[in-house]
Amino acid sequence: MPTRIIAITLLGLIMGFIILMASVTFFVREPLPIVGANQTLLLHTVEITPQIRTAVAIDGGYRVELTVTHEDSQNPQVILRPVGGTPIPLEPGAGETAQRVATGQMTRPGRWELVMTVDGTREIMQFIARE
Repeated sequence: MPTRIIAITLLGLIMGFIILMASVTFFVREPLPIVGANQTLLLHTVEITPQIRTAVAIDGGYRVELTVTHEDSQNPQVILRPVGGTPIPLEPGAGETAQRVATGQMTRPGRWELVMTVDGTREIMQFIARE
């Protein structure tokens, strides 16, 4: 009898652990993209149409280069900031007519927001800059 109780208890603990691990996928729906030094992250808008594509490239010194590709009729305003922080200054660079390039210095690793505004429509795209 005590052997059965121990076996049933162990079975219950193991099954509970398996169910707990399987249920994690239901809690984490959309994880944030992660980008590190010497990597490029590709982001695109969902709420703003036509779609705007952005490449966020970070070098070894955490200097960031944003390449925003948009339609000729769009004039996107771009802000890059840490979550809950002030925007970093972005220096405009050379680009084509439907493309904007800007560079800036990231101040710290962690969660960042790329805020894109076009004709009153605002979209915030978050990502994580790792060390």
